[in-house]
Amino acid sequence: MAGILVASYRFCIAKVDTLRGYVVTNWGGFSWIILTILVVFILESIVRRLPSISGSGIPQVKALVSGKIDYEPLKVLICKFIGGVLAIFNGLSLGREGPSIQIGSTVGYLFYKNSKSVLERKRFIIISASAGLAAAFNAPLAAITFSIEELQMDFSVFSVVDCAIAAISADFVSRSFFGMTPALHIQLEKVLPLKHYLLVIILGVVLGIVGSFFERLLLYFVDIFGRFKKFRILIPTALAWILMYNLPQILGGGHELITHSSLGLFSLKTILILLVTKLLFTMISYSSKAPGGLFLPMVAIGAMIGASYSKTVALMNGIDSFYLPNFVILGISGFLTAVVKAPLTSIILTTELVGSLNHFMSLMLVSIVAYVVSRFFNTNPIYDDLLNKILQGTCDKSCDLPQKEMIADIKKASEDNLA
Repeated sequence: MAGILVASYRFCIAKVDTLRGYVVTNWGGFSWIILTILVVFILESIVRRLPSISGSGIPQVKALVSGKIDYEPLKVLICKFIGGVLAIFNGLSLGREGPSIQIGSTVGYLFYKNSKSVLERKRFIIISASAGLAAAFNAPLAAITFSIEELQMDFSVFSVVDCAIAAISADFVSRSFFGMTPALHIQLEKVLPLKHYLLVIILGVVLGIVGSFFERLLLYFVDIFGRFKKFRILIPTALAWILMYNLPQILGGGHELITHSSLGLFSLKTILILLVTKLLFTMISYSSKAPGGLFLPMVAIGAMIGASYSKTVALMNGIDSFYLPNFVILGISGFLTAVVKAPLTSIILTTELVGSLNHFMSLMLVSIVAYVVSRFFNTNPIYDDLLNKILQGTCDKSCDLPQKEMIADIKKASEDNLA
């Protein structure tokens, strides 16, 4: 069921991405602006009434697993689905993976909400969350490692088997919808030679620094937008109106940016402009609390960092431009690791997205370096910090523990994770 719902969600997002361009081209930009204003009122209304659907949904799933919050699963399921699709129609720089994980986990919670066993309820939330990620990216292995690194925080053979069954089932359903092609097919002609591994280490340092900067700036934007009580979603929507006519590639999750970066279709100047704009627009879009995830925009940002790094080194005669796609996938894995602090998930997800194991050693190296550098800047996993921000804000009616107790638990978990 999680696989069917997430595959349907993924299909709808792809369609509204196309629909946005169709409306602007055939009906005119003014018609699209009117429709987006209507969407803003709808999103503001449902997010205000059901704050559990805001953002990516991963912090909410972590809180649900640990028993910090509670919500009506059917309402969240319906509103997260609709809200995520509408946010993409407005052109916001948000992804599908976070909502897919929350949609998946909510399926398990829907069936086991009234279970007398707390452990059983927790178990099925984690299992169905794995199914959600597997269906979102056709990445069952990454879904299993995500459940271990982000949700369970420990290893159990039985839980791995449970998550594997769910992930493979959901992946089967998703591939029935979308075929066997990897979600991001980046063609790698050759494996990166060992003589270029110093460049991989330097790239890892760059990604660690940029990832730490991204995380700190994102949290700053979340604080700024938290001061607004109304029309937060109108701000990124208004920016989307401008970007539609100047940098339309920035709108949506960023799939086109990833593929074009890997093919070398952008000049160095263009890709740097796209990179900075995408980075800032992603922060503003996410901080508005519109339903949507960070993973796909972060993948796009990492890909552009890798591409711009490769082009810069090539201009200095440090490497053949032939290896640009290799550095694109290194940028994806390293940037995800620097921000999410889940190196195994980042490495395996990147491998499954591109459909090749030939670059595994270089992916491990760049991800480890990016992880260590980001830790040097004392940044926590982004989803822990975002959950902390949620609990520091107004504790909505769904919270079932005192606010101070929840914040203390999250802080202790972050300190233990850092140790």
